[in-house]
Amino acid sequence: MPQDPPTAGDLLERILAARGLGDPDDRAAFLAPDLKLLTESNPLSGTEKATDILLESIREKRPIVIYGDYDVDGITATSILWHVIRAIDPEAPISTYVPHRLEEGYGLNPDAIRSLHEEGARTIITVDCGVTAVEEARLARELGVDLIITDHHRAREDGELPDAAAIVHPSLPGKEHEFTELAGAGVAWKIALHLARKASGSNRVGPSLQNALMDALSLSAMGTIADVMPLQDENRIIASFGLRHMGGCRNIGVQALLRASGAGKGRNDAEMVGFRLGPRLNAAGRMGHAASAIELFTTADDIRAEELAHELTELNTKRQAVEKAITTRAHEMVLEQGMAEPGSHAIVLRHQDWHPGVVGIVCSRLVEKYGRPTILMQDDGEFCRGSARSISGYSIHEALGVCDEHLETYGGHHMAAGMTLASDSFEDFARDLIKHANDSIPESHLMPELKIDLEVDRTEISGTVIRKLSAMKPFGRGNPGPRVLLKDMRVLTALAFGRSDNHLKLRLGTEDERSKPIEAIWWGQAERLEQVRHRSVDVVAKMEIDSYSKRESLVIDDIAMVNRG
Repeated sequence: MPQDPPTAGDLLERILAARGLGDPDDRAAFLAPDLKLLTESNPLSGTEKATDILLESIREKRPIVIYGDYDVDGITATSILWHVIRAIDPEAPISTYVPHRLEEGYGLNPDAIRSLHEEGARTIITVDCGVTAVEEARLARELGVDLIITDHHRAREDGELPDAAAIVHPSLPGKEHEFTELAGAGVAWKIALHLARKASGSNRVGPSLQNALMDALSLSAMGTIADVMPLQDENRIIASFGLRHMGGCRNIGVQALLRASGAGKGRNDAEMVGFRLGPRLNAAGRMGHAASAIELFTTADDIRAEELAHELTELNTKRQAVEKAITTRAHEMVLEQGMAEPGSHAIVLRHQDWHPGVVGIVCSRLVEKYGRPTILMQDDGEFCRGSARSISGYSIHEALGVCDEHLETYGGHHMAAGMTLASDSFEDFARDLIKHANDSIPESHLMPELKIDLEVDRTEISGTVIRKLSAMKPFGRGNPGPRVLLKDMRVLTALAFGRSDNHLKLRLGTEDERSKPIEAIWWGQAERLEQVRHRSVDVVAKMEIDSYSKRESLVIDDIAMVNRG
């Protein structure tokens, strides 16, 4: 006699146990993140000194400049400090600066420091950049500027740190925080919390600062998710509470961006940030100037915020077109140059027409397809400028360090980096980096990896079960959506859909009379329509509730044909 299918709670517990959360207390802590674990954790190393300088600057009306990066992490981190300082003193002489991605490049630069000093800056605090800025820190000290560096990127390989007035960083050797994987926006939020308490003279801050910190938590969630930080520990708390608060966030720019992206006050989750909000904010730095995104989150009024949100949407549309063209040509070059073949464990390409602000996104596309660390650069005839993305287990930052004799500048972390090199050094650089990848990456690691939580039966999947699994959200790096294996499914119907008919919609069934057919989507795989039609298949997929039909649905990662005799 067949057994009743497991309950929603059973499947949730099985998945959590498969991820190492077998202890009931650990499961409870994971499913109900506690904000107190974030607010009561120890301050990051350097926070006391940094907040002393900031508070003294605020009280003495010394001009403060927040110097941010041009990506979502830098934009949100800049906005976090701006709002909390303004909540402490609405008249504080505070301004923001973000370098132009193409004209100035990443991080602190001497010309900007000199210019800001001439304009009156006496305190400069970096966010999401600066930990390698040794020369720039020396210049700031010579000019009499208090330079506070807050960052989360890797320090220099030689271990030298900038001689700054203070450095706040979660993972400096010997000064590691309990959780080292904070984004720049997470670092900024923890500094803002400590600054607010210090300004209040108590751990209990007033309503104005409470509101500023809660709104800042939504910004921190954006930065953390968009920077693809692991959604574990303190990051899980930031993302959970920041997303939960986002619909009610008092930041005018956040609400304008939600409306422009079609997100509204409803489905505020990590996917919404990753696919709707993040790309619009990144488009400012990639296709224009990130100052417009910072304006959106700081000084913009209602009318200006709507204008800026729509401008970012238009920039993102242009970015998508540029990205598509680069992706098409990059795929062609990979095949032409044999970089997907054995013997080439990395992809390193350049092209004169590629937009240096967009190549990083295309790197991610190539990593997904070919399973190799990828570097793409725009070559203007004098310099090559570009980005890198890596695979698990291979630090692209360390690889660049091995090849640094060919580089003018580089920076980043294990999974992503940026670099500049002379055009006539490209061939030597590409040769040495590919050799390093060949020596460091086993061929078995080049195959894209699908990690499966469990094998399940069709009868275990229902709307109730999937809704129960949503307690594991937010999903992202370090906490992906549950991925399951279903064996011996029959493709009952299959059809192509989408603007270009490039996706597949399937209807899957089983021999079990208790199980109803289930709908499934397989993105970008319409060319496999005839291959799968009416076949028996094993399916690896994630489970979702379809937003239109409200029925349970599968989002397919891969399919294997079944021929078990």
